[in-house]
Amino acid sequence: MSDVRSAWPVTPLAPQVVVRVERAMPELPSEIESRVASHWNAALAKHPTLYNGRVFCADVIEAEIIRGHWSEYRRVLAQMREPDLYGTDFLRPLAVVGLFRTTDGIVIGQRSEHSLYLPGYWQGAPAGNVESRDGEAQIDLAAQLMTECLEELGVSEAECQIGRCLLACEHPQTHIVDAGMEIATELDFEALQERCSRLGNAEYQTLMLIRPDTPLPSPLVPTLAAMLEQNR
Repeated sequence: MSDVRSAWPVTPLAPQVVVRVERAMPELPSEIESRVASHWNAALAKHPTLYNGRVFCADVIEAEIIRGHWSEYRRVLAQMREPDLYGTDFLRPLAVVGLFRTTDGIVIGQRSEHSLYLPGYWQGAPAGNVESRDGEAQIDLAAQLMTECLEELGVSEAECQIGRCLLACEHPQTHIVDAGMEIATELDFEALQERCSRLGNAEYQTLMLIRPDTPLPSPLVPTLAAMLEQNR
């Protein structure tokens, strides 16, 4: 865990951590706004289906509460392309990441080589930005993870159960913060693979079953390493 902590800072979270919106999205200086627009337009040229939705960005992360504000995805993407864009006022976009247990082990996914973020890396599945899909003001991390589960793996709410929050882990360059959470299903790995290939959205180029004696693949997102170590 020490290597993970030094590379990606880890904050333990309470099992039912509260996420709260506490301020409005700040205005950007015109020069920075212009650079955001430039990064966004360049990304759209390569990925025409990109959507500029509302994403939650953390201002303060504590064990019991995460405080922050709604921002635009295009601002987050611009920071991914230009990490020093906002100086010391960098964004910390919050994402949910599952530690997914089937009846025969833990399932992890290898991100698509076409992903904008960490292509080819192995991570906990499902995973995705904390978004405002229906204009909601309140943030329910379990509901966010459940939506990702259905979209990425094709597993419905009736087939899995969201458990406790475990930890938050921050990427030091992009400042994306993963909130790791437990999730379990009565499906076995073979059934999950079939469901993902038939109903999932191709977020992962492959899934892998992890048992206690399974060597971990590489490269591995440190959030996953931290969650696996906490659950030994």
